[in-house]
Amino acid sequence: MRLQLTSLVRALGRPRARGRRAPVTGAAAFALASALGAGPLAATARAQVAEVDTAHTLYHEAPTRTNMTVYTPGVDVSATPAEWITVRGGYEADIVSGASVSTKAGSAYQSVNPGVDVITTASVSDFRHAPRGGLTLRKGDVAYTASYTYGTENDYKSHSIFIGARTDAYEHNTQLEISYARNFDSVCDRVQAASDTAPRFRALESSDGCFTDDPLRRRRALSIDGLQASWTQAWTPTLATQLVYTAQLIDGFQSNPYRSIIVAQGLKAQEHHPDVRVRQALALRLNWYLRPIKVAVRLTGRAYRDTWDVTSGTGELEAERYLVEGLRLAARGRFYRQTGALFWSDDYTGGDPPLGPKGQYFTGDRELSPFWSLGLGARVTYLIHPASRSTSEGPARLLGIFTNAKLGASLDAIQFSYDEYTLAGVPITNARAYIVGATAGAAF
Repeated sequence: MRLQLTSLVRALGRPRARGRRAPVTGAAAFALASALGAGPLAATARAQVAEVDTAHTLYHEAPTRTNMTVYTPGVDVSATPAEWITVRGGYEADIVSGASVSTKAGSAYQSVNPGVDVITTASVSDFRHAPRGGLTLRKGDVAYTASYTYGTENDYKSHSIFIGARTDAYEHNTQLEISYARNFDSVCDRVQAASDTAPRFRALESSDGCFTDDPLRRRRALSIDGLQASWTQAWTPTLATQLVYTAQLIDGFQSNPYRSIIVAQGLKAQEHHPDVRVRQALALRLNWYLRPIKVAVRLTGRAYRDTWDVTSGTGELEAERYLVEGLRLAARGRFYRQTGALFWSDDYTGGDPPLGPKGQYFTGDRELSPFWSLGLGARVTYLIHPASRSTSEGPARLLGIFTNAKLGASLDAIQFSYDEYTLAGVPITNARAYIVGATAGAAF
């Protein structure tokens, strides 16, 4: 059973290379770094030669009749042998287990066939490997970044390239950045009968034989082009904003090859999505340091629309405070709301919309239905910075090796509410996800 493990927007959200920041001091530096999403080590001394960061995330959800657990470990290593260059490498994995819906029907079908349970689930077990590497070149106030990531799993392979450029202006209080990402992906699918059309395509049974010479398997191409531009501005010593525009063109096989949809009485077919999807999003982030109470407040608003007629809005609020030297605590909340895709229906077996057919495409993906979600979370970060206690003999080092180190932990809970999606007329309940994270890092 295949689970899409690679986010279609991940390439546009890569961590920025660490480089020179605006030479503003105190709260202004904190405000600008926060607006940029910089981590605790981003503001460390330029004399650092190498950094190591590791992150571990555990995701779990168990809505009605399904469940999913994903463990994601990762490590990144970067080295700056000279002022003008940083080289980095990393590795990330997804270890997936659970069960997902393999045959989907809606409320209209169940009303005609009372007592007949056509909803089926299948076990999911997969392991994605994603090694990566890249470098950043700097000249004056300009930095150029390039990277490559290779992802592989049982039924999905990905080659991703990323290039970006960033410059500081106006006494380093303004930062402009533009980046481009390109994915060359392959999806495993079954070979269909030459005379069949989409309503009679059969779903992929398993990943057995994928990316081999098996005559019952084929590769489906998927290409992703992404462009992102951002403007970050420190307006005052305590206020910074960031405006981000993202555009993406996806072309190729975008259905879940394992999922079947009941499209007529007694007939089920492999999920069928359009081949082309154009996505656009505009986000505005504000970071404000409230000096009297020593709290940094981050506010984000994001609007999204695509050619599948999915529109969404996101609002996020985070507050962070230093409790003692090096120890930071943050609390955050996020609300998300979206409409359904143009071809979305809970049931494609007949009748008038929203239950009847909507053109030539059909889906069982609940992420293409109307829904909203509310997330709450907290994060704690501890930065150990012995170099701040330097002596006449030189900078202090932790264990005689590290210039600084950090530890972090986070916990998030997300509640989902689906307006139309059902499993043969049964609404989705217990639609909650829990995310636990742990990070550690050190600079040499």
